[in-house]
Amino acid sequence: MKHLLSLLLLTALLCGSAFSQGASFEEAVVDVGNIGLTITNAGFIGRANVRNNPTGPPSMEYPLDSGVEHLFESGLWVGARRSDGVTTVRTGAVTAAGGYRPGATGYEFAQTAPILERSSLPTSAVFTRSAVSHQDYLTAFVDTATVLPGTSIQMPDPQGRLGMAVELETFAWNFPFTEYFVILNWKIVNISEAAWEDVYVGMYHDLVVRNVNTTTDAGGAFFNKGGLGFLDSLYASYAFNAGGTEETLNTYGAMAFLGAEWEDPATGRTRFFHPNVAATYEAEGLPRPQVNPRWWLFSGGTDELGRPSTDEERYRRMATPYPNPASFENPADFEAARAAWFERLRTDGQNSAGNWIGLTPVGPVPRVEPGDTLTVTFAVVAALKPEAFQGQAGKPIDTPESRGLLENNVRWAQRTYAGEDNNFNGELDPGEDVNGNGVLDRYLIPEPPSSPNVRVVFEDAIDPQTGQQDTKAILYWDRAAEFSRDPVTGTLDFEGYRIYRSNPGDDRTGNILDRATLIAQYDRPGNRTGFNNGFAEIALNEPVTFPGDSTEYWYRFEADDLLPGWQYLFIVTAFDEGDPDAGLPSFESSRTATATRVFPGTPPDDDGDRRVGVYPNPYRVSAAWDGGTNRTRRLNFYNLPPRAEIRIYSLAGEIVKTLYHEADTYRGDIRWYDNFSAENRILPGGEHAWDILSENGLNLASGLYLFTVKNLDTGDTQQGKFAIIK
Repeated sequence: MKHLLSLLLLTALLCGSAFSQGASFEEAVVDVGNIGLTITNAGFIGRANVRNNPTGPPSMEYPLDSGVEHLFESGLWVGARRSDGVTTVRTGAVTAAGGYRPGATGYEFAQTAPILERSSLPTSAVFTRSAVSHQDYLTAFVDTATVLPGTSIQMPDPQGRLGMAVELETFAWNFPFTEYFVILNWKIVNISEAAWEDVYVGMYHDLVVRNVNTTTDAGGAFFNKGGLGFLDSLYASYAFNAGGTEETLNTYGAMAFLGAEWEDPATGRTRFFHPNVAATYEAEGLPRPQVNPRWWLFSGGTDELGRPSTDEERYRRMATPYPNPASFENPADFEAARAAWFERLRTDGQNSAGNWIGLTPVGPVPRVEPGDTLTVTFAVVAALKPEAFQGQAGKPIDTPESRGLLENNVRWAQRTYAGEDNNFNGELDPGEDVNGNGVLDRYLIPEPPSSPNVRVVFEDAIDPQTGQQDTKAILYWDRAAEFSRDPVTGTLDFEGYRIYRSNPGDDRTGNILDRATLIAQYDRPGNRTGFNNGFAEIALNEPVTFPGDSTEYWYRFEADDLLPGWQYLFIVTAFDEGDPDAGLPSFESSRTATATRVFPGTPPDDDGDRRVGVYPNPYRVSAAWDGGTNRTRRLNFYNLPPRAEIRIYSLAGEIVKTLYHEADTYRGDIRWYDNFSAENRILPGGEHAWDILSENGLNLASGLYLFTVKNLDTGDTQQGKFAIIK
């Protein structure tokens, strides 16, 4: 082979008995930023059953833990003309109601390697200096397998093989300006004995933007509310929720082409392939690189709007724009037809006719020789609509103003991919080699300081004026951020810390992260950045450590006046000084990396001298923190012993529900926490939530109820009562 594959793919293909027999099907979740994306080692991404199982891993969720999903399923398509004259398209996913099924038609790649994770974060368990991003995933697959690895299931369409091995690399960062996209880098290697001609590579995608926690739509009604569009200058296909009526944030989900590289047999060098350099290709007598966004209906539709069912049809879709300008003699007629087409895509979802399937292909790469590699890079991007376009009235709106954040996010994905390639021409031009190594480095961007290591603990005190228990959240963090060196400027430019907190009820919006507002900032004095207030108010004379945690915490911040039972999000970030003279803004570390959800309340009653109780009491449906369904209600028992049995009775003495509480392991076990919280939550230990459903999952009627709490360590029992009012 002219060019070796990466060590991962080379090992998968040529070495080791485990790899030579293929690998088991695997999924992994990219979640280091504020987007959650499921990737696989079989040529597709997404989790098709997320609507039916919203409490499982995300498909393409943004914001993370919001329930707002953006993808049913997406997969790699590679189309080319083989040396025998056959036109073929190899597909990682196709239009299928149930999504991926092993050996199913259209799922034509077989995994050859497991999914490996690595990270550039020194604090990560998978840290390595070879990592590109904060969370890399690497895996490999081929289109040449006869059976699915580890099974006797026949692979589909053996006659359509191109003879290729593919390595997938995914890159994601948790910086505030990168946390809404995941980069997919496909390295496609010709392992056949003949060249491929006129190669197209695309991402098939069923982008569907719905809130899986709050929607009541199922089946076709879940998928037909989509609005669609294409950002011409950014080469990004996008979708939004145009017709859904559920309570949700209004967001966009997009699939953006970033760039490609191929090995030109005429020159023997690697060349950049992108519409941005189309004029250069045309001047050399080569086909112009182009992106042809296509859509077809999930069901129904005729001609160009129907589902392509053969390789010839799929290849033609990849190679031909729609509407096709070659079909119009008058350019004005073409522009009118194109405008009408995109207006239909934008508005169909308002009339429950928006169940469109998309494809974003790029090509034609003139020729890929045996042993050569074609690298094609896409980004999965999400964005909020601005505040002015939130709410039900903002759902159908799709304007340059409503797309402002989406376009910004796609540009940051492009900027991250470009690295030193400032003018996006694929060449290392004078002045671009910022690290002086003589190589065009991609994924090289200014970085904020690293995120501090944060620990949140509860501290209980008595208010001297009221005598009431006052719950405080104490935030501790270390000095790790202060030693961060920017990879572009090479300087230690740490400036200070910012502390954010959400307010009670912000979790109901599904975007508690962005709802958190600044409550304190401390930064170095004596410069033009920040408050110049120093760190004396929060700095400790000696570091604090905790059992089982070797981190030395040098800063302490107290957050008091917190309401019991409500969820608060606390964030500590570090930011740098920037360079005002050079026009370089101050960059801030990730908000997601240190985001901690805190539920103030009573600690475990080790001595048994506090009275157990219930709040709110009486409970009125719906309480202020409840969700919109009868499965997302919450009532709290408090002052519980460390280990307890809680029984709820009707006035007739019938047991309605039995709960078991273990303070050391209790994390919240009702649907409310699945919908409105996340795994990174801290509960006080002396409280337990109940969803007000019976043992059989039935709703309870209004009335008076009794309860007992038995201390499982001492046998002591307390009792009480509460009322439910509907």
